[in-house]
Amino acid sequence: ISAELEFYLYPSDAKADEYTFASQCFDMNAPDDYQARLDEIEHIANLQGIQIVSIVSESSAGQYEINIPHSADVLKICDQVMSLKRIVKQVAKRHHLHASFLAKPDLNQAGSGMHFHVSLCNSLLNNYFSSHDLHQPSPTLLKAITGLIELMPASMAILAPNINSYRRFQIGQHVSLEANWNINNRNVAIRLPCSDQQNQRFEYRVAGADCNPYLTVAIILTGLLYGLNHSLEIKKPSHLLKYPDDHIFLPHNQLDALNQFKHHPFIQKTLGKDFCELWHTLKLAEHQCIYNKMTLSEKNWDI
Repeated sequence: ISAELEFYLYPSDAKADEYTFASQCFDMNAPDDYQARLDEIEHIANLQGIQIVSIVSESSAGQYEINIPHSADVLKICDQVMSLKRIVKQVAKRHHLHASFLAKPDLNQAGSGMHFHVSLCNSLLNNYFSSHDLHQPSPTLLKAITGLIELMPASMAILAPNINSYRRFQIGQHVSLEANWNINNRNVAIRLPCSDQQNQRFEYRVAGADCNPYLTVAIILTGLLYGLNHSLEIKKPSHLLKYPDDHIFLPHNQLDALNQFKHHPFIQKTLGKDFCELWHTLKLAEHQCIYNKMTLSEKNWDI
């Protein structure tokens, strides 16, 4: 597993919706604005034993993505993600900046995701997902993808754990609104990157930057296990889906996601009934706490 973590850096005296200078994805000039800060983030990460493959400018102003290399030690990857979040926030604070890992800090800018690349190898490091034809995924990979897609709607309570998380799911923002897959397509939930035979893998693109990496990896592995251990009808790539029967849409709000999560038998069996009930109860309470607050917009609607 390897991870990609997106985040925003803002001047501490600026609001997210006011920080709007133009930038492009992979902009060669954009990192120069914070190059010293990004170098410091990488330096501190290296001191803690965390290797960073790259830090690149992302879609919106002040948005960056950190990539860390793959490892068979799943807990190590999750630990590194949590450490990187802390490093980014501490470096930002030291230089009077604000680092945001909200899934959608600004409705007019791109959301931030946490993407995981996953391959499946044996003890000899032979990749079970490997295929001689790069345009025809292996049967094992297709089974894994099918399981992930089947469980994805019920997994959303983990992948999008907060009310703000669901604001990220918008058309045209490189985030899928349904459970689907395709080859080298960044608008689907599960992307198969172009790679050589040894490095064939899937990229799970649904989780927001605000997710818990431990639980997110657990729910990804749960879906993978579900696909490998059940005889499911293999899902077609997104461009071959027929509307509406072949489409599996994701819940668009937290309450729907929690309801599906609570009642999915395989997720309960794999993650544990006690945990699922606790997660459902706590997240429901958080949702209610926010819902109980009156917004300024509601007050302005007074007729």
